[in-house]
Amino acid sequence: MDKILKYLRSRRLKYGANSVVLVCITLLAIILANLLVENLSLKFDLTPSKLFSLGETTKSLLESLDRDVTIYGIFDDGKIGAKNYYIEIIELLDQYEIYPRIKVEYVDPDMNPGFIKKLDPDNRLQISRGDFVFVCGEKIKSIDYYDMLSTYVPLDELYADLEIPATAEQKITGAIKYVSSDNTPVIYFTEGHDENSLFEDYSSFKYYLENNNYDVKTINLLTVERVPDDSELLVIASPQKDISFSEQEKISVYLKNGGKAIMLFDSLETDPDFSRFNELLEYYNISLNYDKVKENDNSRHIPGDPYVILSDVQQNELFSESFNVLLEDSRSINILKSNKKNTKVISLIKTGTHATGEQIDTNRGNNIPGPLDLAVAVEKTGNSQTSKLLVIGNASFISDTAELYNDIYFQNGIYFFLTALNWMLDNSNDTLIIPKTYKAQRIMITEEQAMTLALLFVIVLPIIIFASGLTVYLRRRHL
Repeated sequence: MDKILKYLRSRRLKYGANSVVLVCITLLAIILANLLVENLSLKFDLTPSKLFSLGETTKSLLESLDRDVTIYGIFDDGKIGAKNYYIEIIELLDQYEIYPRIKVEYVDPDMNPGFIKKLDPDNRLQISRGDFVFVCGEKIKSIDYYDMLSTYVPLDELYADLEIPATAEQKITGAIKYVSSDNTPVIYFTEGHDENSLFEDYSSFKYYLENNNYDVKTINLLTVERVPDDSELLVIASPQKDISFSEQEKISVYLKNGGKAIMLFDSLETDPDFSRFNELLEYYNISLNYDKVKENDNSRHIPGDPYVILSDVQQNELFSESFNVLLEDSRSINILKSNKKNTKVISLIKTGTHATGEQIDTNRGNNIPGPLDLAVAVEKTGNSQTSKLLVIGNASFISDTAELYNDIYFQNGIYFFLTALNWMLDNSNDTLIIPKTYKAQRIMITEEQAMTLALLFVIVLPIIIFASGLTVYLRRRHL
């Protein structure tokens, strides 16, 4: 009995009992936390881009809705398993349904075979099982589930490709914006001058425009009498040859009557003459240079290629803050020194002071010293209506290739274009819906930092732990 009482009063038992109690408390806390999260269906979006949460732009749009929008999922949501990708979209739609103007319903086409025909009698939208359909009054829009996913390939290639709902919020919010809007502006992309293809070169950008409530079409100005009356904007993207006299007249009349146009010109090695384009642009106090912009400051271009340059978007009445866009093989824009009446020219993108505009044909003159203007906006008043023109010396920064090349600066380019577009269409207060990107969490360290960390964790820290343990052991031996 004396030995038992002595053991019960020993420090060894006291320390051991404290450890057991702490372990039990920790396990109990973990169990209670899991039960609480499961019963309350608590979820936390820990992704850097908040892929599974609504952004502030979406929340602002939903709060300002003055019309009811119904979202139909053409499938039985009760059959969706926990590991099915649809569950992520369903959970995202649950966040939309919190707002009073949004209603979400799921309809099984097997149980209700006439429902799709009722929504789309003419099969214009080609709705099928698995689609999401947005309805507001007489307007309707359908989105394929797979259009909401993006495939992310990790740079280290240690994991399989990830399909993530990176564009889900953009597509859903864009569809809500589309069906709830009274007016859908039409944007025409010209054809007939070997321009970049709207469907092959700008397919991603076309989606961005459509998801921001723009109707996008193509037009050949040679085959029409004039620019259509429903045109809110005319886009000429990387023409390889000059326009004809009749096309020049049609564009000129369109602009003088309050039209808006965006012209994107790449630097072309063939160096075609754009005299009619320049005649048109000189009326707005600008002209095209026949050069290829080279950045001589190593900190302002990608390594090894001074023609892929990091340019500054200027802070002005269009942009409240400066940011960078990546432009490859650009030509510069010349702002004429003559001050034309009722013409306001705004420089939007500039190079650094060390940049040079290298003449494609040296017979045209000397190289042009920087800084160079790569994007210019013009507002012309004095005619019957105000006309606006945006000229950019690059057409690839919003292309599908640019999206693959560098997604971060591609998003900057999209933001630049859509912001300028809203200014041109007098929608400066409109909301822009940009897709979210998957951001892998990585720590970038130098070789010196790696050696320091290796020394710390492989040698120093183990020695400290061993010394601490040895000290505690030796002290307890004398208890």
